[in-house]
Amino acid sequence: MGKKDSAEKLLEAHNDVFADIVNALLFGGEQIVKEDSLTDAQPFSSFKAIGDTRLQERDVAKYWNEDCIRIGFCGIENQTAQDRDMTLRVISYDGAAYRAQLSEKPQNKNKSGETVRYPVVTLVLYFGTEHRWSAAKSLHERLSINDRLLPFVSDYKMNLFELAWLSDEQMSAFKSDFREVVEYLRSCRMHTRYEGSERELQHITEMLELFRAISGDESFKTIENEILNTKKEKGGIKMYDVFRAVKDEGIALGRNEGIALGRNEGIALGRNEERTSLLSLFAALYAAGRADDVRRATSDQAYLQKLLDEYKK
Repeated sequence: MGKKDSAEKLLEAHNDVFADIVNALLFGGEQIVKEDSLTDAQPFSSFKAIGDTRLQERDVAKYWNEDCIRIGFCGIENQTAQDRDMTLRVISYDGAAYRAQLSEKPQNKNKSGETVRYPVVTLVLYFGTEHRWSAAKSLHERLSINDRLLPFVSDYKMNLFELAWLSDEQMSAFKSDFREVVEYLRSCRMHTRYEGSERELQHITEMLELFRAISGDESFKTIENEILNTKKEKGGIKMYDVFRAVKDEGIALGRNEGIALGRNEGIALGRNEERTSLLSLFAALYAAGRADDVRRATSDQAYLQKLLDEYKK
C-alpha cells in the first residue's frame, strides 16, 4: 500500500470527514448525511479470475443508516494518477456491494416489513495537480463498441471529482479538515504559496501524515511532537500553525544542508553575502513547498546554480 493511499484513507475514515466529502461534492454542502448515521462497511470483496478467487479492496466504505434502516452504501476511491480502467474498477466494486445485499440476512426491513434494497454510490477523488483527468469517465468511453451493439450496452458513469480544479463555491462547501486538503491541492496546481487557514484542526496526526505524503516534505513528520505539544498548551491547532512550523523547520534544515553542501561540494560559503544568498534560497524553497528541489540541489551542483540564478532574478 502506498504512503499516499494509506494517509488519505486514515483521514477519510473519520465519519465527520467522510460525511463532509459526500455532502460537499454530492449535495453542495447541504448537511444531508450526518456523521452519526454512518457505520463502517467491509472494504473487501472477492471475484473469480481465471478459476481463482481474488480479493479486491475499496479505499473507504461506509453504510448510511436512517431510523435503523440501511439506506445507502457510499465508497471513496482515491487516485493520484489517472487510470484508463477506473470505470471498470468502480463497476466491480459497486457490483460486489449490490451482490452482497442478496446474501445479507433479511433484517433490513421498512415499517411494512419489506426488505429494503439500497443504492451504492462511489466517489472517485483525483488528487493530481499537474494535469486534468483525461482518461475515460464512463463505460462507453472505455469500450470499443460496434455501432449496431451500442443501443444494447448499458453505460456506467463514475462520479469523478478533480479536487485541484474545484470551484470556490465547491471548496467553500467543505466544513471538515478536508477543506485544507483541497485548498492545498489547488495552490499546488496554481503554483502559489499556501500558508494554511485559521480553522482549527480536528484530526491533527492524520493531517500531518497526509500532507507529508502528498507534499513529500518530511518536515511534517519532524514537527509532529512540537505541534502535539502546542495543542496541549493552546487547546487547539490551526493549519496556519502547522505551516508556520514547517516553514521554520525548513529554514533550519536549509541552513544546515547549505552549510553541509558548502563543505562537501566546495561551494564558497566563507563570504557572508554568499552564505546569506544560499541560506535564503533554501528557506524560500522550503517555504514554497519545494523540499524536493532542496534535496536535489544538495547533490547536484549544476542544479543548485540554476536555482541560485532563478532566485537572484
